[in-house]
Amino acid sequence: MKFLRRTLVTLLSGAAVLTAAPPAGAATNPYTPTEVCGAGYRVISSLPAKTDDGRKWGGVYLLYKSGGYNCVVTIKWSFIGVATDTFAGLYRDSEDSSRNVYDQGNYKYYAVVRGYAPQCISYAGWVSDRPGEGGTGAVAVSGWGWCG
Repeated sequence: MKFLRRTLVTLLSGAAVLTAAPPAGAATNPYTPTEVCGAGYRVISSLPAKTDDGRKWGGVYLLYKSGGYNCVVTIKWSFIGVATDTFAGLYRDSEDSSRNVYDQGNYKYYAVVRGYAPQCISYAGWVSDRPGEGGTGAVAVSGWGWCG
C-alpha cells in the first residue's frame, strides 16, 4: 500500500479506453477484462499501467454492470504466467477508506475486484516485476468520476 500511496501523488491520469496491444513477440495474456469480470459487465474506461520510464506492463480496466456494479481488473501485459505483485482497486469514497475494495497478491495473469458503487468512483492498478513489495512497478490511477 505504501507503493500505491507514494505513486498516486506523482501520477497524472486520463480516461481514454485502451487499444494498445502487448509488444511484438511478447506473450499474450489469455484473459480479457470482460471474461474476468463476468456476464453483464462492459468496459467503460481503461488506463495503461506504466513504469516511471514509460514501459507499459498492463492495462487497468473499469467495467460496469447495470444496477451500479463495478469491476476493476488489472490485466498483465508483462511477466505473464509469473507470480508478481499485482493490484486492482475500486475507490468508492474519497474520505472513508473503509469503503474501498482491493485485490492484491502474487498473481500470474490478473487482479480483480468487484463492488457496488452507485456514487463517484476512482480506480487503480499495478503490476510489479517481482513478488511481494519492492522492485519496479507499473501503475495506473484514474481521477474521480462516473458519478451516477
